[in-house]
Amino acid sequence: MCTYNRAHFIQQAVDSVLSQTFQDWELLILDDCSTDNTVEVISPYLTDPRIKHIKNETNLGITKNRNKALTLATGEYVAVLDSDDYWIDNNKLALQNEFLDLNKEYVLIGSNNMIIDNQGKRIIKVPHLPYHFLIKKTLLFRNAFCHSSVLYRKNEIVALGGYDESLPIWEDYDLWLKVGLKYKFANFYRFTTAYRRHDTQSNADKIKISKDTQAIIIEKYKKLYFGYSIAKMLNALRNIIRP
Repeated sequence: MCTYNRAHFIQQAVDSVLSQTFQDWELLILDDCSTDNTVEVISPYLTDPRIKHIKNETNLGITKNRNKALTLATGEYVAVLDSDDYWIDNNKLALQNEFLDLNKEYVLIGSNNMIIDNQGKRIIKVPHLPYHFLIKKTLLFRNAFCHSSVLYRKNEIVALGGYDESLPIWEDYDLWLKVGLKYKFANFYRFTTAYRRHDTQSNADKIKISKDTQAIIIEKYKKLYFGYSIAKMLNALRNIIRP
């Protein structure tokens, strides 16, 4: 769980982990030099030996912090949960663990999600394509996974280089494209995760950064994913959707 100044959201995120029926987990909270009262909020949880608070000495930024969390994780599988999101299905981890245990050819399993606002009000439900062949066929045109919904095999993700630290955002989407070149992935067709969309995500500067980063990622993978035409590539830039 990577966090930076999310004291007002992180309790709900941690509680959703504690509510899971699957209890054989460790929770690493990677605090990227928060200046709010994050430490005070999470301190009561640290009596649970499964929960560890790791505060960075310097601010790494989200992508480097994700890679640090990936490196420190000791389990075979890694579940991502950002500190402003939370899980709404208490069986999420149990079902995803069982899926990866039984399907060794799959490296990553996600799920449907709902989008909420800063107050926790539901905006929309977001279903995702469930099957590998459908996801891979359309992945260059749309983000097929909600990051906080995924569970993946640690060793395979590390072998792929983890998250691309040159990207300011969309590091998760870039990772899915890397995974799809070598491994299988899928989504459960059930809603397990609440993804929080912040008001600041719609400002002009962030939209420009988002579009510029999308263009970089698509340019990086376009020749590897089916040789799409320039017309389709331009259409992808206009229509790609982040969950």
